[in-house]
Amino acid sequence: MHLYWRLIEELKFMGETIIFHDPSLLRYYKLWIDEHADAIALSNMDVKETRIPIIDYRGAKISLN
Repeated sequence: MHLYWRLIEELKFMGETIIFHDPSLLRYYKLWIDEHADAIALSNMDVKETRIPIIDYRGAKISLN
């Protein structure tokens, strides 16, 4: 099911949609999504890069480069 999920995500990125017509595939895909919802949510989060510390001094952001 991970392969199907990855394919759907890549198609969404390209602006396309996929429609499954097989009821058993739809059922197992929904079960897989429900089971892996936490990991999917984490993979869709924007992770902030924190290698370069930013200091806020009197409202001005200063980088320590």
